[in-house]
Amino acid sequence: MKIAKTSHILTPMTDWSQLNNGQYLQAQTQHLVNSTVAQCFGYNLLKLGRLSTQLKTNKSPIIQQINCAEDGENLDLQSELHHLPFQDSTIDLCILVHELDFSSDPHQLLREIDRVLTLDGTLIISGYNPYSLFGLRSLFMSQSKQTARLFSPNRVIDWLHLLGFEIKQKQHLDYISMRPKGPISSFIENIGLRYFPFFCSVYFIVAKKQCTPITPIKSSFEFRRAIINNQPVATKQSHSKNIT
Repeated sequence: MKIAKTSHILTPMTDWSQLNNGQYLQAQTQHLVNSTVAQCFGYNLLKLGRLSTQLKTNKSPIIQQINCAEDGENLDLQSELHHLPFQDSTIDLCILVHELDFSSDPHQLLREIDRVLTLDGTLIISGYNPYSLFGLRSLFMSQSKQTARLFSPNRVIDWLHLLGFEIKQKQHLDYISMRPKGPISSFIENIGLRYFPFFCSVYFIVAKKQCTPITPIKSSFEFRRAIINNQPVATKQSHSKNIT
C-alpha cells in the first residue's frame, strides 16, 4: 500500500475535458449530485476545486454557495484547499470531486474539511478507482506521465470512518472507461455497474459527519441517611411476654 502523503507536486485538473471520458463523467456525476444536494439543508454549501465548482447545485435548498479553488475563474474564494479560511463548524455541505486524486496530502485535506463541517454536515466525494480499466492503464504509465494518485474507495471510506463520518451512499460509475456507444457497449456498461461495481473507474461517496452526544455517567443509587441534630436515634424495642 502506497503512502498517502507525497512530496511530489501534482497539478489538479482545471476542466472536466482533461479527464479520461470527462464529459460523460461530468454528466453522470451531475446527476448524482442533483439527487443528493436536494436532500441536504443548512446555511452554507462549499465546492472545493475547479471540477467541483463546474458542477451545478441549483437544486440545493442552501442559498449561500461558495466556489473555492486555488486559482481559476468564477470563484467566490481563492484559497489553498489544505488550509481553508473558514471558522470551525461553519459549512453544512461540502463537494469534493477528484481532488484527492491530485492531493499531495489527502489526510490533511480531509481533516480540514472535517474541521469546517458542522456536526451533522455532509460531504460528497468522488475519485478514481485504481482497481479498474483506467487504473490498470495508469499502472503501466511511466512515473513522469502519471498525473493522478489513485486511492481505492474502501481506503477512502476507512479514512472517513477514522474522522467520525458515517457512509450514507456509495455508488460507482464508468465501468468500461468510455462513453457507451451503441447497444453492445451500453449492455456491457449496465452489466458492469450492476454485477462488477468494484471494477468501475469512479466512485461516488456521500458521508455524514456524526455528532456523538456526551452522556453523563450517573453515580450508583444510594439510600440517604437520616440527619438528626444532636438527638439520639429512637429505636423501637419489642417487649416479649413470658409464657408460663
